[in-house]
Amino acid sequence: MAVPVRNQELPAAWQEGFPADPDFPQLKIASDPGLMLEVFRAHLKPVAGRLYHIEACLPVRFRCRQSRCVLQYSLRLRELTTGRQWDQWVTGLVYAAEGEAERLWQAMRAADPGREIPERWLTFEPLDFIPDLQMVVEVFPYDRRLPNLRRVMGGTRREFEPMVLDRLGPGQWSAEGRTVEPTRYRTELGAALKYTLEAREALTARSTTLRCYVKVYRNEHGAETFDLLQALSERARAGQRGYSVVRPITYLSELRSLVLEEAPGTALQQILLQGRDPAAAVRAVARAVAAFNQDDLGITRRHSLADQLDDVKRASSLVQWAWPEARAEVEAMTAAVVRGLGEVPLAPIHRDLKPDHIFLWGDRVIFIDCDSVVLGDPVRDPAHLFAHIAGRGGLDSMPREQARAGAAAFVEEYFGHVPRPWRERFPLHCAGALIEVAAGIFKRQEREWPRKLTAAVEEAQRALSGGFR
Repeated sequence: MAVPVRNQELPAAWQEGFPADPDFPQLKIASDPGLMLEVFRAHLKPVAGRLYHIEACLPVRFRCRQSRCVLQYSLRLRELTTGRQWDQWVTGLVYAAEGEAERLWQAMRAADPGREIPERWLTFEPLDFIPDLQMVVEVFPYDRRLPNLRRVMGGTRREFEPMVLDRLGPGQWSAEGRTVEPTRYRTELGAALKYTLEAREALTARSTTLRCYVKVYRNEHGAETFDLLQALSERARAGQRGYSVVRPITYLSELRSLVLEEAPGTALQQILLQGRDPAAAVRAVARAVAAFNQDDLGITRRHSLADQLDDVKRASSLVQWAWPEARAEVEAMTAAVVRGLGEVPLAPIHRDLKPDHIFLWGDRVIFIDCDSVVLGDPVRDPAHLFAHIAGRGGLDSMPREQARAGAAAFVEEYFGHVPRPWRERFPLHCAGALIEVAAGIFKRQEREWPRKLTAAVEEAQRALSGGFR
């Protein structure tokens, strides 16, 4: 299978935005940051009495199904009266069915979209409609499928702040100041907020800074994650130290929100970007992942072979749509993965292992973002972490050969601690995982995504041929 080399001339379609799609003709404009900057400048309406200048527009996430596309942007705002600058998320929803977007906008507008949004988080009117693009626009924190997000942004500290202060131990601790910073947002799916508390002890006048995270969910899945993290944290305290997880504080059922401690240590992603030999770090991570995959977590939720192949096929379809010139190569690799993988005994898998979801603190390896933990093919986990390292997802400044060396060290250490037959299906899992990484690069609209997507597909071909050895 011949894949274009990275320094080859890029197809013209890549230089112009998304490929043409007859179902969504507005994507030609919607995928162009410069054009959308002018669109948002013309259409977004500041709330009463406020003046903003939109200085930049950056696409940050793209999601598409047969009937609609969700396009998330980050706008760089400057308040004209104060000069203050910040980034503001907005989301565009476009539909294939004629008139569907306008009908949705009318229904959403009737439900009072500004209700419960705190004044300090209001910039533009939370809901808008752009007729020329047939696009509904939501302005964060308004999200019709995450109504609890507005309430969390409005101040839930009374529900969990005492529990955070209790972590400081004896004393009369109180919070003297607090800030809330949105750190991650996936339209309609969830959000994460960083809470920083400035605490002071009344008797000694000691002061300290505490941080925690609040994850907002669309459903009650956060309750399951809380139970799992609580059980695993108790086991870690009892001396079972093969791996650790970030510690939960509480789950707020009415708000569908999970409160977590800040993970100690340094993210593997940061370690990999420091330019030093990452062998010791990735080998420690490999041992922890091996321990996790062979543990008995008492979970019942499953991710079957059919589920996994569906993930790969969806990612493959997106890559082929984004990169038509490589359709034959990506199709062939996908077919090889589908044909080659079979049913195996299921084991615990994290299912979202990537370098920014793993922290190292002394001799401890700590996993975060455990919402996707299920029973599945255990080789899926090392394959996905390998794919993110070798494919350099979020590791742009890491030289390719150094990334390959780190990924190879991880593989060598991992398979020294798991059953020997697991390694036989690793190349197939790697190829599938790298196709998913390539799709993720496109969905996140990473800078220079065409070249990164090309590199990830090249790595998939290399993995399928056993080249990672």
